Amino acid sequence: MGGHGYSGWWGRMGGPKHRGIVTYQLSPYEMKTNAHLISKGTHNFFRRTSSQLGYILPGIFLFWAVTHLGKKRHEWLNSKAGHAAQHGSGHEHEH
Repeated sequence: MGGHGYSGWWGRMGGPKHRGIVTYQLSPYEMKTNAHLISKGTHNFFRRTSSQLGYILPGIFLFWAVTHLGKKRHEWLNSKAGHAAQHGSGHEHEH
Protein backbone atom coordinates (compact mmCIF):
# COMPACT_ATOMS: atom_id res chain seq x y z
CA MET A 1 0.00 0.00 0.00
CA GLY A 2 1.05 3.58 -0.27
CA GLY A 3 2.17 5.80 -3.08
CA HIS A 4 4.18 4.85 -6.09
CA GLY A 5 6.74 7.55 -5.47
CA TYR A 6 7.01 11.23 -6.25
CA SER A 7 4.17 12.31 -8.52
CA GLY A 8 5.32 15.86 -9.23
CA TRP A 9 4.83 19.34 -7.91
CA TRP A 10 1.36 20.84 -7.47
CA GLY A 11 -0.15 21.41 -10.89
CA ARG A 12 2.27 18.97 -12.52
CA MET A 13 1.10 15.70 -11.03
CA GLY A 14 2.39 13.52 -13.82
CA GLY A 15 -1.02 12.71 -15.26
CA PRO A 16 -2.14 13.15 -18.85
CA LYS A 17 -2.29 16.66 -20.29
CA HIS A 18 -5.68 18.30 -20.23
CA ARG A 19 -7.19 19.14 -23.57
CA GLY A 20 -10.03 21.42 -24.50
CA ILE A 21 -9.78 23.70 -21.47
CA VAL A 22 -9.71 27.35 -22.46
CA THR A 23 -9.19 30.16 -19.98
CA TYR A 24 -9.74 33.84 -20.57
CA GLN A 25 -8.48 36.82 -18.66
CA LEU A 26 -9.49 40.45 -18.89
CA SER A 27 -6.85 43.09 -18.50
CA PRO A 28 -7.23 45.17 -15.32
CA TYR A 29 -7.06 48.25 -17.52
CA GLU A 30 -10.15 47.13 -19.41
CA MET A 31 -12.20 46.42 -16.29
CA LYS A 32 -14.44 49.19 -15.07
CA THR A 33 -15.04 47.99 -11.54
CA ASN A 34 -16.10 51.38 -10.19
CA ALA A 35 -17.72 52.81 -13.27
CA HIS A 36 -20.75 54.96 -12.44
CA LEU A 37 -20.29 54.13 -8.76
CA ILE A 38 -21.00 57.64 -7.54
CA SER A 39 -23.65 58.73 -10.01
CA LYS A 40 -25.80 55.60 -10.31
CA GLY A 41 -24.76 53.71 -7.19
CA THR A 42 -25.57 56.40 -4.64
CA HIS A 43 -28.81 57.32 -6.39
CA ASN A 44 -30.00 53.70 -6.34
CA PHE A 45 -28.88 53.27 -2.72
CA PHE A 46 -30.92 56.25 -1.52
CA ARG A 47 -33.91 55.34 -3.69
CA ARG A 48 -34.01 51.77 -2.39
CA THR A 49 -33.32 52.74 1.21
CA SER A 50 -35.98 55.44 1.24
CA SER A 51 -38.56 52.98 -0.06
CA GLN A 52 -37.84 50.69 2.93
CA LEU A 53 -37.91 53.36 5.66
CA GLY A 54 -41.54 52.61 6.50
CA TYR A 55 -40.52 49.08 7.44
CA ILE A 56 -37.24 49.91 9.17
CA LEU A 57 -38.02 53.00 11.28
CA PRO A 58 -40.73 51.49 13.53
CA GLY A 59 -38.36 48.72 14.60
CA ILE A 60 -35.52 51.15 15.23
CA PHE A 61 -37.83 53.43 17.24
CA LEU A 62 -39.19 50.51 19.27
CA PHE A 63 -35.68 49.29 20.05
CA TRP A 64 -34.61 52.80 21.11
CA ALA A 65 -37.71 53.33 23.27
CA VAL A 66 -37.39 50.00 25.10
CA THR A 67 -33.67 50.57 25.67
CA HIS A 68 -34.14 54.16 26.84
CA LEU A 69 -37.01 53.37 29.19
CA GLY A 70 -35.21 50.30 30.51
CA LYS A 71 -32.11 52.33 31.35
CA LYS A 72 -34.18 54.99 33.10
CA ARG A 73 -36.05 52.34 35.12
CA HIS A 74 -32.77 50.63 36.03
CA GLU A 75 -31.29 53.93 37.25
CA TRP A 76 -34.45 54.67 39.28
CA LEU A 77 -34.49 51.19 40.86
CA ASN A 78 -30.87 51.66 41.94
CA SER A 79 -31.54 55.11 43.40
CA LYS A 80 -32.56 55.91 46.97
CA ALA A 81 -36.15 56.63 45.90
CA GLY A 82 -36.35 53.36 44.00
CA HIS A 83 -35.08 51.34 46.96
CA ALA A 84 -37.54 53.08 49.29
CA ALA A 85 -40.45 52.43 46.94
CA GLN A 86 -39.50 48.79 46.48
CA HIS A 87 -38.67 47.87 50.06
CA GLY A 88 -40.93 50.21 52.00
CA SER A 89 -39.71 53.05 54.16
CA GLY A 90 -36.68 51.14 55.39
CA HIS A 91 -37.54 51.61 59.09
CA GLU A 92 -38.94 48.14 59.61
CA HIS A 93 -37.43 46.08 62.40
CA GLU A 94 -36.49 42.48 61.90
CA HIS A 95 -37.44 40.03 64.64
